[in-house]
Amino acid sequence: MSFMVTATGIEYHFTGPDSVTEKGRHFRIEDIAHHLAQLNRFTGACKRPYSVAEHSLLCSEIAQRGKASVHVQLAALMHDAHEAYTADLSSPAKRAVNQRSVAAGGTNAWTVFETEHEKALRSHFGISTAFTSYRGLLRDIDLRALATERRDLTAWRDLTHSGWEILGDGAVLASDRIESIDWLSLDTSEREAMTWKDWRAAFLDRFALLTASIVASRGSRA
Repeated sequence: MSFMVTATGIEYHFTGPDSVTEKGRHFRIEDIAHHLAQLNRFTGACKRPYSVAEHSLLCSEIAQRGKASVHVQLAALMHDAHEAYTADLSSPAKRAVNQRSVAAGGTNAWTVFETEHEKALRSHFGISTAFTSYRGLLRDIDLRALATERRDLTAWRDLTHSGWEILGDGAVLASDRIESIDWLSLDTSEREAMTWKDWRAAFLDRFALLTASIVASRGSRA
């Protein structure tokens, strides 16, 4: 079998003739929100269940706090949306899969697989340009979220565990280090009390708000 059945009951094909058709890869925001709300970050190695949906909402909020455009806020919300179909593999595991694949005479297998679905989803939702134009900003937002997650939700401790190169641990210049946000804590009873259904609803609400804002702005320019 080369397809999955999504939460709304449609088939999503990974390979084969149907995988290159709209029917075979029909993206639904309802599926994306539902799947991401139940998909844990860090393969579950957190103090509490912490989903990709919550991470995506955090990234969108960081973009908003930084006064980024609604296009960037939407891109931040949707930057991991493809993981609703590919699942979320930790960064170290992704590198390991790529290294094993290359060592066996192949290519960076995970990157090739993931990128294919990223591009298809972003094209479907009309957000490819935002990812191309604001690639650096979106990466910075994602890393600030990661630094905050590490601080609040993981068992990592400075001087006890190895540094994370991706966050600039050990960098001489402060500008080369990624700082966590200081206006929000992820380790609160209020957040822990929220269910996956709450995060699903929050994701859908945020998507609807941002897309409506983008549509309204286009109308005002017409």
